Amino acid sequence: MSNYTIALSGLQNTSLAIDTTSNNIANANTIGYKAGEYVFADQFVKAINPADQARVGMGTQSMLVRRPILQGTITNSANPLDLAISGKGMFRLLQGSGDGNVDPSAVYYTRNGQFGVDKEGYIVNENGMYLTGYQPSLDGNSVTDDYTDGGVDKNGFHKRGRLQMPDSNLPGNETTSSNIAAMLDSTGSAFTSTANVSFDPTQSTFNNKTTQTVFDNEGNTHTLEVYYRRISDGSLSITSGPNGYTYSPGRSSSPNTLGDTLVTINPNSVLRMDSPSNASSQASTASSSTSITLNAAPSNAGSGVNVNGMRVYVNGIDSGATVTSGGTTTTLTLNGSVLVPTGAAISFYAPTQTNTTSAAVTASTVIPTTTAVNSASVGDRIFVNGVDTNRTVSSISGLNVTASGTVTAASGATITFFKPNLNMTLITPNGTEVTVQGFSNKKNSSEVLTTTMAKVEVYSSLDGRFYDYNDPTTTSNRALTPQTPGVLGYKAVSEMAFIGGKNIDSLITDPLSGNPLFSTVTKLSTRVTNHAGGSSDLVFDLNLSDTTLQAGAFQVTHSTQNGEPLARLTNVTVDNEGRIVGIYGSGKQQYVGQLALVNFDNSEGLIPVGKNAFAASVDSGTEHSATGVLVGRAGTGVFGEVKGQALESSTVDLANELVRLMVLQRSYSANSQSMKAFDQTLRDTLQMVG
Repeated sequence: MSNYTIALSGLQNTSLAIDTTSNNIANANTIGYKAGEYVFADQFVKAINPADQARVGMGTQSMLVRRPILQGTITNSANPLDLAISGKGMFRLLQGSGDGNVDPSAVYYTRNGQFGVDKEGYIVNENGMYLTGYQPSLDGNSVTDDYTDGGVDKNGFHKRGRLQMPDSNLPGNETTSSNIAAMLDSTGSAFTSTANVSFDPTQSTFNNKTTQTVFDNEGNTHTLEVYYRRISDGSLSITSGPNGYTYSPGRSSSPNTLGDTLVTINPNSVLRMDSPSNASSQASTASSSTSITLNAAPSNAGSGVNVNGMRVYVNGIDSGATVTSGGTTTTLTLNGSVLVPTGAAISFYAPTQTNTTSAAVTASTVIPTTTAVNSASVGDRIFVNGVDTNRTVSSISGLNVTASGTVTAASGATITFFKPNLNMTLITPNGTEVTVQGFSNKKNSSEVLTTTMAKVEVYSSLDGRFYDYNDPTTTSNRALTPQTPGVLGYKAVSEMAFIGGKNIDSLITDPLSGNPLFSTVTKLSTRVTNHAGGSSDLVFDLNLSDTTLQAGAFQVTHSTQNGEPLARLTNVTVDNEGRIVGIYGSGKQQYVGQLALVNFDNSEGLIPVGKNAFAASVDSGTEHSATGVLVGRAGTGVFGEVKGQALESSTVDLANELVRLMVLQRSYSANSQSMKAFDQTLRDTLQMVG
């Protein structure tokens, strides 16, 4: 007779369900607690025929206690290390062994984010379990992908992924790099060489000054002063070569790419002609020969012009040829073959003067002419019978012209002189425009283009002691003799040159990295003393690359250096991605690490081990499982965000639990009545038998 076992199973399982409900009620205020739900299942008597409808049940049995990892209500907290997960994921914990070490296999998981700090500075929960996560880099400026190792701590114990608070104090760092960028006023007075006024910091012999605080190796502060002094403008030569347009960087420049000696402007740059031509027309047909057929005779402002001896430009580009005959007609003969597209714009540039040789010239620098040379001048380019000799006028004396190199010409040859100062604009692919003067805009012509550049001298002092002045311990690697030397003996530590208001060292950038090809950097070295009478070297790079020269009031756009004084920890914060950051009084931030969150596809398969912790099981899967378990960072993938100074409340609903408790109480009473009925039936049966 199975009646007793049926009623007994009901009593037993109802009692266990009451235990589960009572446990939920008891943990209604437990942070991160996940309410359990007792699951019942019925039992059947085994029969010869399993499909027999007359089988009688054997009562109830326990299946399991369901514990869904649901999101609890998030409440605020005052503790900066109280954390809550908004979304999926669980904190990863390690159990300590009590001697400073941990067992890397003793991994537990929780949603309870009540954390603090132990005596070793590790972040632990109230049960002493260690919070683990991704470890910081050696300098504390970033977070690595390591969440299981992290090396050893200051006591020699393996961290095993444990997160440790930052040091309370950070030692000072010596300044090794200073970066000062200023906008200099181009309308300010220039101390030109003709004025003969040398630099004197006690007088108004400079345009502007700025200061910066730097630090030695003990964290002591020192005052760096930088003086800017506008001087006479200079000339920059830009050469058109096979690799593009090149020029020499500033006197205080350093290459940013190994092997660079020249600044190279992209060969795809455009050299636009800005000077007005003496005559123009348009090609009627395409040709590639020594003649050009025009739609109309060359003209200038509607008037016919004889273009014989003039240089020919096709679509604004120097063709390298000149007109030898037909100068007033639509058919021109040139001294070289020129490629001319149909409808191309043809422009002509006139020489300053045309003469003929009175005698043959054979490899000589002196050219005798038949008439006096009047309009030509020193520096003009010399053509013989329309062919460029690549020589210029060095001097003129009566009928004799002296060239910059040997020239060959027959008696009666036509000598023409062209001015080399055509106005052009060099336009780089990134839109930078440089105004230049030169003889030709033909690419890869070896022509030397010139432009005017503004110059600024820079002087510097540390704690009032000027570099390269009268203290041998205060020097720079860019000591420059000023444009106007003075009896006081001050030397500049840097010289900057500007085109269109931009520093010529930072004008052109590397197309791959975007960084300038050169930088204006000076290394300053000083012997500094401390308060105890000791001394040390303070050596750092002064970078002035981002300085500009514009028509506006002087201003420092940024002033930074990498030195720091002693810094004290003032605050610890946790962001939404679970990164724990120590903030110091100096403003510096240091990463402690980043929380490692773990997500289980079958979170109900976790085993509760008490103290708000769960252990992985075969059902839930482990971190080493192929599937079902994922370790990652907050705010990425399936993982929720981390909320700092917040806690996740228990998922227990007291109203539902109380209702469930009353239902279970009635169920228990009903099962007890079943037991009484079984007992009375058995008594009646025994009495009948007796």
